[in-house]
Amino acid sequence: MDLNFTEEIMYTLPFYLGPLFLLATINFLRKQKNYRLNDTLTNASIALGNLGLSFIFLLAVVAMYSSVYNEYKLFDIDQSNPLIYVFTFLLYDFLYYWNHRFHHMIGLFWADHLVHHTAENFNFGVSIRISYFTELTMWMTFIPMAVLGISLEVFLIASYTQIVWAFCIHTKWFKSTPNADKVINTPSLHRVHHARNTKYIDKNFGGILIVWDRLFGTYQTELNDKPVTYGVRESFPSFSPLVINSYYLKTIAKKIRLSSSLLEIVCAIFGPPAWLPKKANKSKFYSLTCKVASKDFKANDPYLTTKTKWTCFNRFIGIIVVFCYLMMNFATLPVLPLVILSILFFWLCHYNGTVFDGEAVSWFSEIIAQILYMSFLSWCITSGQKEYLIISVSIFACMSFCNYLTYRTKTSKFKQSNLDIQQQ
Repeated sequence: MDLNFTEEIMYTLPFYLGPLFLLATINFLRKQKNYRLNDTLTNASIALGNLGLSFIFLLAVVAMYSSVYNEYKLFDIDQSNPLIYVFTFLLYDFLYYWNHRFHHMIGLFWADHLVHHTAENFNFGVSIRISYFTELTMWMTFIPMAVLGISLEVFLIASYTQIVWAFCIHTKWFKSTPNADKVINTPSLHRVHHARNTKYIDKNFGGILIVWDRLFGTYQTELNDKPVTYGVRESFPSFSPLVINSYYLKTIAKKIRLSSSLLEIVCAIFGPPAWLPKKANKSKFYSLTCKVASKDFKANDPYLTTKTKWTCFNRFIGIIVVFCYLMMNFATLPVLPLVILSILFFWLCHYNGTVFDGEAVSWFSEIIAQILYMSFLSWCITSGQKEYLIISVSIFACMSFCNYLTYRTKTSKFKQSNLDIQQQ
């Protein structure tokens, strides 16, 4: 199993984050507000975590798909026949529809997919805001393609086509596309899918084609008299990738604690997200935020000073550097530095998220970061690593400390806003 991801980083990362930062820069220069710094860097941080884990998980998924194809395929299909690509595209899109719908219907899968829906801005950055563990929940639906005799190469072409299209439809451009809406999943239809409005919830699950939604009763167009409000009903109080990725798991745990039978425990884990155990107080189980009407809902956007934004941007540079070094040396690093860098990466992502939340950051957060930096630096020195690495680690540790000293919290003007609306 090849765990050297240097080539993947070189070819994937520029295409993964490049368009996001290019568009965010253009948006900033035009003084528009669809790419906020907190939202954009959170999307990018979540995307990096997903990308790193996907590199690892995909090795297992590809091995499993290839094994099923080689051992259990029912048909020997000529993979060079152009018709097989048409068939694969249609089959993949059909299976994607059900995979996507299952992720909204099954609680444990929703805990994974919910991460993608928590964005309260809608832009190309949302397309890479994907849970850390998506690869673990996505692969099962597509194994029938291997059984039918579709090779891994043909499967991957269909998969990458869908990924590219998914990126393209996460935009507020193309306000009205009534003719295209009848056949394909357009930006307009996908905006509906990301809405928290009651009429729009659980609609438009299609990948590239929207015909599956029209066939199975989940089709909904964007209505002029019902502007889309983005996000989820249970508003997320944090920009921390760790909080976002674990938030609904806490909800499942809460449902389990309130369950009084084995059946209820099973339903708490695998039942629809709206399901509640009998003991749960339906009026108090979720926060007041979920009761705020979509027309009154305000996106989470705590006030941050310019200096604080710069500290977050600097910390994000550290996040990218740690990520790249970790993944490019994943196969050669001993267990100890591998664990240290992995924890450091996730901690820095969480650290930035708490700053974006407008929370007061205690010495504890910086001490953890410094302990991790110093632990890795100690390993670099004792194991005789090259001078450039030792100097780089020292520089980033100093940057982190300076960022902390520079950071000054401001009282968030958002924290109570949605609750105030509800109470009014």
